[in-house]
Amino acid sequence: MGKRLADIILDKMSDPAYEDLKGHKLTHYVMAERCLQVEMAKIYNDYSEGDYETLTYILEGGFKGFHNMDLGERIEEYKGVEETFYTLHEADGLYISLFEDDPLAKKEEKTIVADARDHHLINQDFKRMVGKKK
Repeated sequence: MGKRLADIILDKMSDPAYEDLKGHKLTHYVMAERCLQVEMAKIYNDYSEGDYETLTYILEGGFKGFHNMDLGERIEEYKGVEETFYTLHEADGLYISLFEDDPLAKKEEKTIVADARDHHLINQDFKRMVGKKK
């Protein structure tokens, strides 16, 4: 008996499909979201300069969307914007929050929780925090 095609296709939400320049294993979905982030930043930045070329190109061409690309297309598209994505992320230049399953979002979440815990301790007993080693 054959297998259903749906049972042997990679899960776009959970199966790693690409390892980026920083060693993060990315799913189809995370790559698509990062491409979307870069495109949104370009559109917003162009708009602020009175340039509508990117948006016009997308609307005229009937852009199928990053989530609708096959794996090969998505990887090529992501490779083309990966450095820009990291530059924008590090400069706080993204206009949309990171997708919750993005490895960078998980790192930021851990940092925030640790900082919040320290902040809570400072408010409870400032003397305990003086000289505390991290």
